[in-house]
Amino acid sequence: MPGLRYLPLRYRLPLIHGGLNLLAHSRSNRWKKAGAVTPKPGPLVVSGFLTETLGIGRAGRMTAQALKTAGFAVVEHDLRPAFKHLLFQGAKLPGEGGVWLIHANAPECLVAFMAHSPETWTHRYRIGYWAWETPKAPADWVWIADYLHEVWVPSRFVHDAMVKAFIAGGRDDLVPRLRIMPHPAPQSVAIRYSDAQQKFGLDPDLCEVLCLFDTKSGAMRKNPWSVLEAWREAFPEPADHARLTLKVSDMSGDRESEHRLTRALAMRPDIRVLTERLSDADMDALLAASDVLISLHRSEGFGLTLAEAMASGVAVIATGWSGNIDFMNDRNSRLIPARMIALHDPDGPYCQVSGRPDQIWAEPDISAAAVALRDVTMDAVVRRDLIVAAQSDVRALDKPWQPEALRTLAFNLYLGARKS
Repeated sequence: MPGLRYLPLRYRLPLIHGGLNLLAHSRSNRWKKAGAVTPKPGPLVVSGFLTETLGIGRAGRMTAQALKTAGFAVVEHDLRPAFKHLLFQGAKLPGEGGVWLIHANAPECLVAFMAHSPETWTHRYRIGYWAWETPKAPADWVWIADYLHEVWVPSRFVHDAMVKAFIAGGRDDLVPRLRIMPHPAPQSVAIRYSDAQQKFGLDPDLCEVLCLFDTKSGAMRKNPWSVLEAWREAFPEPADHARLTLKVSDMSGDRESEHRLTRALAMRPDIRVLTERLSDADMDALLAASDVLISLHRSEGFGLTLAEAMASGVAVIATGWSGNIDFMNDRNSRLIPARMIALHDPDGPYCQVSGRPDQIWAEPDISAAAVALRDVTMDAVVRRDLIVAAQSDVRALDKPWQPEALRTLAFNLYLGARKS
């Protein structure tokens, strides 16, 4: 359907997911559920959107690299080409047997299953790596978990969201398949600050504050509007010691957000917007060259950018709720209190769960965020103390990815030769 992309998300998502599920159910009589067949030894294949700048692509690359660092012989497999083979199952998986780790959410796992002939993955030990950003995962994810031996999730928040979905679907038996595997600790980014400052127009005499959001991740969830409110409350007149940069990805599909930002920037020389597409390396450099990262999100499945900022020596201000509190605390960041409100995203990526009584997210306290902005931007010692604690604490994310921890996991039983 060529015109599908032009439909609003509230219409497009039900059509896409409903169509995928109907097609998958019609084919699933040939699929073997996890546990029905003993996997055969073979390679460790990590599938994902490994060549893309999307957050899920970045996370997939981190997973593959962490496994390699731990001594596993990883075969990287780009999942995007498989989408072309959805109808005729012509996609190819490397090797035979072994472990297939699909670093993509349930709908994309479904595409992976349908694009590859079931004979090519029946005898593999299958792991999905899923993330979700509301307190209860979608109901149509439950049956897909039947075909996975394990479901890895990056935080306790996502784990609990999956548990609620499994129990609501009458599938308590799937809960033991869940394993919390936080994203590996990001590496600190080494940059030439003078080059980064020149490239991105950063001023060494200002405290540079960065807010990142991608309209495809949902402007309602990322909530840059609260950042703007907090900035104006913190500094009723344009600040002469600090500047806020809003880095926005892909405004083409969200004209309302574009107009709203334009209105918000009027008469504020201490606020600017960057909209150009940046490579991973440039995004790393922009983040690492900033002094503060602020995220007044309504929910995060994990908060990878927050962890990346902490690792790179950037002070972080963020909503104190959802997946990020697994690695953020009052010692290593400024956590902003929030009240819970009904999830409302009628035209965004969460439209299918919007308005349901069991779906809530956070409304961060604007005044508390304003206080944090004043404190962190005006006191270099405060920033330094947060950074020192953050760089120490974020390394704990690597514990589940250490060789001794990974060797205890069940997937090792189905690997062929691996590095020493």
